[in-house]
Amino acid sequence: MLRKLTISLLSLLPLALSAQLATGSWKFYPAFGTPDRLIETPDHVYLATSGSLHSYDKANDESHAYMPGSDLGGTRVDDIYYNYDKGYLLVAYEDGNIDILMDNGERIPLPEIRDSNVASKGINHVTFDDGLIYIATTFGIVIYDDTTFQVKESGIFDTEVLAIATTPENLLIVISPEQWTYTVYSSPKTERHNNLSKFKRQHNLAGVPADLVKIADDKENKVTHFALRTTRNLLLDLVFYDSRNSGTYTDHGITGVTGLFHAEDGVWFTTSTSLNHISFPWTVSRSATIPEPLQSNMIATVDGPTSIWAADVTGLANYRLSEDGSVTVMRDKYRPMDATTFSDICTLYPLTDNNGFLMSNRGLSRSFAVGNGDFYDTPFTGNVYENGKISNIEASGITYKSKASAQTCVGKGDHIFSPTFLLEDPDNPSIHYVGSGNEGVYVLKDGRQIGKFDENSLINYNYNYAWRTTSAQFDSKGNLLVAVYTGDTSQPPLVILPSDKRKKDPATVTKEDWIGLDFGGNVKDRDVIFHLCNKIPVILLADSRYQEGFTALYYGNSITDTSDDQPQAVTIMTDQDGKNFTPDYITCFAEDSRGRVWIGTTNGPAEIVNPANIFGTDFRINRLKIPRNDGTNLADYLLDTEKIHAIAVDASDRKWIATEESGLYLVSPNGDEIIENFNTSNSPLATNCVSDVYVDPNSNSVFIATLNGLYEYSSTSSPGRPDYSDVIAYPNPVTPDYTGLITIRGLMDSSMVKIMDSGMHLVYQTISDGGMATWDGCTLNGARVKSGVYYVFASTSSDTDSQGDVVAKILVVN
Repeated sequence: MLRKLTISLLSLLPLALSAQLATGSWKFYPAFGTPDRLIETPDHVYLATSGSLHSYDKANDESHAYMPGSDLGGTRVDDIYYNYDKGYLLVAYEDGNIDILMDNGERIPLPEIRDSNVASKGINHVTFDDGLIYIATTFGIVIYDDTTFQVKESGIFDTEVLAIATTPENLLIVISPEQWTYTVYSSPKTERHNNLSKFKRQHNLAGVPADLVKIADDKENKVTHFALRTTRNLLLDLVFYDSRNSGTYTDHGITGVTGLFHAEDGVWFTTSTSLNHISFPWTVSRSATIPEPLQSNMIATVDGPTSIWAADVTGLANYRLSEDGSVTVMRDKYRPMDATTFSDICTLYPLTDNNGFLMSNRGLSRSFAVGNGDFYDTPFTGNVYENGKISNIEASGITYKSKASAQTCVGKGDHIFSPTFLLEDPDNPSIHYVGSGNEGVYVLKDGRQIGKFDENSLINYNYNYAWRTTSAQFDSKGNLLVAVYTGDTSQPPLVILPSDKRKKDPATVTKEDWIGLDFGGNVKDRDVIFHLCNKIPVILLADSRYQEGFTALYYGNSITDTSDDQPQAVTIMTDQDGKNFTPDYITCFAEDSRGRVWIGTTNGPAEIVNPANIFGTDFRINRLKIPRNDGTNLADYLLDTEKIHAIAVDASDRKWIATEESGLYLVSPNGDEIIENFNTSNSPLATNCVSDVYVDPNSNSVFIATLNGLYEYSSTSSPGRPDYSDVIAYPNPVTPDYTGLITIRGLMDSSMVKIMDSGMHLVYQTISDGGMATWDGCTLNGARVKSGVYYVFASTSSDTDSQGDVVAKILVVN
């Protein structure tokens, strides 16, 4: 009877629970964007893209995205190199760290460059020869023995080495001894290479090396031929004569070279339209025409036209090119559904239906996480996360009008430059609004420009140079609010396109359709941010002026009727103890369910308990304090030494705080307790600089944006539900090897939760945090429960004797 009951209960368990993250666990979303390096080897294809590493196993038809912290010992992948003789991949990271990934799956860390005391640790180029790994760095060279993987030799030249190569008798390097010159130097392999004086100057090159691949060694005549591609896509024939210890190069007039890579007999190189081969000493032959759909792809091959691999932002695929120009698909395009197309994720914006979010990078910025300065030529990248899948936001048909674009961006491709925000249209999810620090606001439909707000708006043409937008938001009525860097107190820092005007064809919008809000001349600088209060008609707005506080605007019954607007500047904030709080800059606002607004600053957070009090005579802010609990009755200000990038509020009113230097914090609703601090030492985060944070309003997931990619954390709180019709428990069944928390989600807020065994004996009891409760799989006395089916009862009654309803069943197998 028990066996039949178990089988029937198993059939009732949800089938999709395996996709749920266990409470307290993490997920990293790899990047799969514009390829940086594509390498085919006899057994694998490796792709480095946007700081991530992917591979395809040819024999087993398996694709793999490498996870930092488990598959990889570093964080952001900078470049990859393959040793065809020894069968291993060298992975170079931005911080100088190195991993060796052997073909048998073993990973060997080489942290010596990263851990050295030199100031700059970049890796520029790697070559392999005679059991040694030669590495060109920003400070000199490092040579490893690839049997012991120990440093054999190093040279700190205080000069950047751009490329490195070997002949049977000599070591060659390329440096830039004078500005705009790129010179080959040589040194006998038998020499010590600890000093640049050990090298002999040979000859200059016609450009900066981008790729350097050996064609062949003619050992009998002591001559070695190399193919060298410059950063301007010029292909050079580089020859070194060991017999007379000298070298030279020849420019054969081959231009437009997009790739250069290893071949069994010579090298392959690509242009946008052709695949070509170079055999020793320098015989160039055209092997195949690259068809138009693949001409923007990065290409690699070891077999030539019979099997080429092509990658772009849409995926990796395998093709055969025929002599007649036809193409055969050998393997369809693959791209992970949960991969972003870029890794420098700066901002997260909720979708209008709250079933996902948008993410984008940033360009123009003074104080946000992307860094300091004007990035006029940063191209926009944006993604949509929805139902666990990530898709790219295209930007095509882009037009330019500003002097900023004319001077820095035109001719660099079909891009939106200097992105500042990304929003989804509240009525049509195929329409996106992309802010630009150069051009105002672009309106895209299905990725193509259908309108643009610049001189046809109230966005100020700042210094006759650029239409600089900084942030934007839709209000509950569908009005579009855009914050603007004016540089002029007579110009409105926040402009509105009313909902009815927004619904017009954007190409027909005129300046007269817009409304400007008057903040009393108190806002005029860059990085303007604002917050629409949820419970009262007030806007809070701040810019990047030093120690200037913020300005509030009471807008009365309608945000589009400015007749009753009342601005109030708060330059010096006074706290609850009568002390002045003057942070250098205000960086963000966030509001909790009680209507309390938290302010993120470069000197920690503060709280506005009631925004209506801003307009009174004795407005005070609340400096958040954490009691020391050491008997002194003293407390410390919460995170007062931290620069805050973002604050998000979860279902339990707890605050998730993104910082520039110490990771992500979770603090109690009143800010008097730090519950968690996630950083590089105790989590998968690759950096302690967190640029944004988003709390999913439908689950317990928290999404963390960094300049090294997107992360998801499964927290202990989720929103309460109106009833118990959507309760799930996971993992379910609970297997013998699982030791984490069992999560029960979809409960009503603050539910009394009881776990009962099949004999209806109480095993465990708790109160849900929002709509979520957890169980450690143990009884009230701490013992692991026996195998069997356990019933989850839930009730909103505060009476501990209330039994409640059965809302879920959990199968435990020990």
